[in-house]
Amino acid sequence: MRLAAGALLLAAVPVRAQDTLDADVRHALDSARPALLAHLREVTGDARPGELALVLLAAIHDGVAEDDEAFAKAVERLHQANPEQTYDLALRLLVLEALPSFPDREKLAAADTRELLKHRDRKGGFGYENGGGGQDLSNTQYGALGLRAGKSLGADVDRSVWSKLAKTVGDQQETYGGFGYSGRVVGLEAYASMTAAGIAVLAICRQHLGGAQKELDQRIARGWQWFDRNAATVGSPSERWSFYFHYGLERAAILTDVVSVDGEDWYRKGARMLVQQQLPGGGWRSLADGYQGSSLGAGRGDGVPTAFAILFLRRKFQKDVVPITPYVVRLVNLGPRSPQKDVEACAQQLAQLGIAAVPDVLQALRSEVEPQRQAAAKALLAIAGESFDYDPARDAAGNRDAVRRAELWYLRHR
Repeated sequence: MRLAAGALLLAAVPVRAQDTLDADVRHALDSARPALLAHLREVTGDARPGELALVLLAAIHDGVAEDDEAFAKAVERLHQANPEQTYDLALRLLVLEALPSFPDREKLAAADTRELLKHRDRKGGFGYENGGGGQDLSNTQYGALGLRAGKSLGADVDRSVWSKLAKTVGDQQETYGGFGYSGRVVGLEAYASMTAAGIAVLAICRQHLGGAQKELDQRIARGWQWFDRNAATVGSPSERWSFYFHYGLERAAILTDVVSVDGEDWYRKGARMLVQQQLPGGGWRSLADGYQGSSLGAGRGDGVPTAFAILFLRRKFQKDVVPITPYVVRLVNLGPRSPQKDVEACAQQLAQLGIAAVPDVLQALRSEVEPQRQAAAKALLAIAGESFDYDPARDAAGNRDAVRRAELWYLRHR
């Protein structure tokens, strides 16, 4: 009986530990907000565009309000930036993907994607600069993430880009499943952050190639087998590029529906480490990561590790990127104070429907809401090629004859 009671006691420990960890993560994120905002203000100065974009992405995932002064200034600076390196271009694309209100979103996404495509070498991998010289798996990982984001925003990425990328990354995989920084190079053995990167790139390519991809499936599975044999890397603050690795691990696992490494929940191991490593001022600093970014006192840590920690803990990376839908405004959504951009969008969408939209247009011509009359009038002019002397500034009585002429036109052309 004593053994049974002991067994029950031991069984209860993981449950309590899990509940405690969830609460600890919430507390860690609440404590991290002031440090995150401080870093956001710091990188809005003269930091490179990629660092600014990374911290801003963390703020987006953390739920910082768009009208927050630090947030708004960071968006403005990133909008004006001129990213040139692969990391910078890719990270701005990730921000564009995550923030629908970003100025000139689709235009910038198209331009950044075109520039990013120029950063591939002849085999399809990415280097730091235009031309892709000296490609490596870290740049390639962010290049793939950037192209994925750009494509979701409507940019053109040919299928051949993904097939070539899948081959060049697949060829870099070691026979035992791991990945190193730059292909199979003697002395540059496979390690955790690059193996997570290799898995993620192959998974992104598999998504965009579609259909059965047996070789990619096998390579991805072998990559996770490497992690099963090297499970101690997960949750280790001393692992090479630890914070960079853990955010990469999150992406790889979400892309491939993996919830555990060697039987243990990868997220809980990583979250436990980050909770324990958090500084008193809410930020993080990593002795294992080579690039720290902005550095602040008062326990607020360094910008890059702090951003990676928050991104990991929030776990908001999405496996499937849904193409951005057009900005849709229906007549019924237009109110007395609707902005002109909504009127124009509604009119354009009605015009694209052609003659089929005219019954709704005729009804809206009699509306008491002026923006609805404006949209209907613009759509009618586009569809019929004439205005029938309709004036949206006049009410229904003032437009009676014009509406009647529009109705007669419709009867003749429906």
